[in-house]
Amino acid sequence: MRKGLLFLLLCVILSMGTGYAQIEEILRQQDTSVTVLDKKAQKKLKRELEKKQESNEEKKDNFIIRTWHKIVPKKVEREISYNLMYKEKPKTIMVMYPWNRSKEKNADEMFYVAICKELVTKGYYVLPAITTLCDYKADTAFNSRYCKKEDAKQYLKSHGVDAVLYVTIYTVKKEWWTTNVNMNAQYDLVSTKTGDVLFSRHADFNYDSQMPTKSKGEQGLIEDKKENHYLGISQQMQRYTFIDLPIGPYHREYLLDQKKFSHKKDMKYKVNVKPS
Repeated sequence: MRKGLLFLLLCVILSMGTGYAQIEEILRQQDTSVTVLDKKAQKKLKRELEKKQESNEEKKDNFIIRTWHKIVPKKVEREISYNLMYKEKPKTIMVMYPWNRSKEKNADEMFYVAICKELVTKGYYVLPAITTLCDYKADTAFNSRYCKKEDAKQYLKSHGVDAVLYVTIYTVKKEWWTTNVNMNAQYDLVSTKTGDVLFSRHADFNYDSQMPTKSKGEQGLIEDKKENHYLGISQQMQRYTFIDLPIGPYHREYLLDQKKFSHKKDMKYKVNVKPS
């Protein structure tokens, strides 16, 4: 009986030894090498994991952020939006004669006068209209259509200005079935020193009134009739277009508006003067 028990115990021990040998053989066949990273590599790996985690969180919150910004637009300060304006500090501006693509034949003149007036109010020295108009009459190609923005540097020597404003008028109209007047234009202020765009805006302006509207060319500007003329509406449009343009050096608030708000490049706004 004792011999039988000893024989069974011996078989169990031998089988356990064989199992351990098989396990060791499997571990030898597998690649069990471990790479130890230095401190620099560990920091790099940590940054990559953090960026990956942040990007995943941004994707989750992206829809909520976009929806919130539509309701409450994100405030951007002028020193960020127009950092080149504050860096170069232009003093003199030449308004290039506008390119009129609308069906209103007097739109270019109206915009030209209104823009010059608004820039002067903002504290800039604007090249007198007589100089630019004389150049335009001598050569009708001297306008915002044919004078390219890339060639703005030449006007530093020829006209002595720091920047040139290019204007393209797309729409000046009022449909017969509505009291709304729509004016649509593009503005680009280009530096004559660097050729950079200092200020850019696409303005879609709507003016709604119960009064009929007509062009200044149909009758005189001074009348007793209660009518809205395109000239006055154009002046209001320029006021809104350049509302966040950094104040010029010939203004008492020069360089004091850097922390104020700035609009987007594409502005669509409406002025409703109908009685409530």
